[in-house]
Amino acid sequence: MDFVRRNLFLILCGVGSAAGIVLGVTGLRAMPKVLAEMGSAAGVYKSLESLQNKPITPRTLEAETQRIASIQEDHDKVLERAKRLYQVEPLVAGLFPATTAEKRIEFRTKYAEAMKKLLDSLHWGGPPTLLDIEAIKDKIENDKAAEKLPGSEAGAGGDTHTPADVLTKWGVKHDPQARASIAAAQKIHCYAVSFLDDKPSERVSSLEYWPAMKDTGTVEAPEAEDVWRAQMSYWVQKDVVDAIVSVNGEAAEAAKQAKEDVWVGTMPVKEVISIRVSDRVPPKDQLYKVAEAGGFTAALPAGTAESVFTGTASGESYDVVQFTVKLIMDERDIPVLVERLCNNSFYTLLRVAYKAVPVNKSLTGKVYGSEPTVNVVMDFETVLLGEVFRPLMPKAVCDKYEIKCPEPKADDEG
Repeated sequence: MDFVRRNLFLILCGVGSAAGIVLGVTGLRAMPKVLAEMGSAAGVYKSLESLQNKPITPRTLEAETQRIASIQEDHDKVLERAKRLYQVEPLVAGLFPATTAEKRIEFRTKYAEAMKKLLDSLHWGGPPTLLDIEAIKDKIENDKAAEKLPGSEAGAGGDTHTPADVLTKWGVKHDPQARASIAAAQKIHCYAVSFLDDKPSERVSSLEYWPAMKDTGTVEAPEAEDVWRAQMSYWVQKDVVDAIVSVNGEAAEAAKQAKEDVWVGTMPVKEVISIRVSDRVPPKDQLYKVAEAGGFTAALPAGTAESVFTGTASGESYDVVQFTVKLIMDERDIPVLVERLCNNSFYTLLRVAYKAVPVNKSLTGKVYGSEPTVNVVMDFETVLLGEVFRPLMPKAVCDKYEIKCPEPKADDEG
């Protein structure tokens, strides 16, 4: 036994060499694991050797105590910094982790109010309705009639389209659809679709409204798991929307300073097609296809570690959530938006894919302005430290994910 202990490191090296030969058959992908195991074993041996060679004295114990205290102090500083960065205030005070029925019912109401406020912060709107177009059509007819009255000045007239087949100002003046479209665009900062609309379907609503939170008139409380999922999604979406509002707000202020109109055409982000948040990313799962740029359907996150370059999955000390943002925006402002979202946060950009948006020569429907725009899909992931989030997790969520969460205090139980 003494022989084994004295020669443990040499034996481990021999085993490591044999494992290296086996790699020729099993593949090089196993190399990091082998090296990690060898390093761990060597570390254990060195620790044992250190204990054998160095007597334990009061000075040694004091030095180790100070080292442990220093590590704990650094840990506490990092944790405190993380708590300030995460901004994880539940919509209902005292909601987690107990999530009593009364609190869950209150959350459903608060969630609806918060999501509406989040959407409104975008200064959003849509293309003109049929009623808008009909109203403009009547106005054009009235203007034409007024021009024929005695004493009125007739319009100068002109070409309705440029040589590139783009509608001119004169053409817009006499085209009810184009005129209504421009009027609608000049009232908003970006286009969006409300989750409260029945048409189009919720699948293409700009923000993700958790279905279980819809008020169906029932007095029953939503499930704790649904409440947690809705709260998590809201936290992520709020950060994304705040970044968009920040970038567009700066552009709006610059336009005001330059005495220009503030509308969709002067905004970096011109439309929010979709923001979608995944469930907790599992350690192992199948590979999913990533969302493609283009079109106006919602872009969904892959939700698996194998689908992204980082390969990060949820573990014992943290949880991972992925989310995907699909926008129409000025291509030049993509880095600005990414920086605004990821700087000083736990968000990581995984992928960017974009496709040019065709020029709207007829100036009807959604009018994005004169600058070239792209339909962009951006995938992100965020790491949720267990020490921050797991004390908030309801028991049903901990059981679902098979993770160990702190036991709630007696006064938290409901």
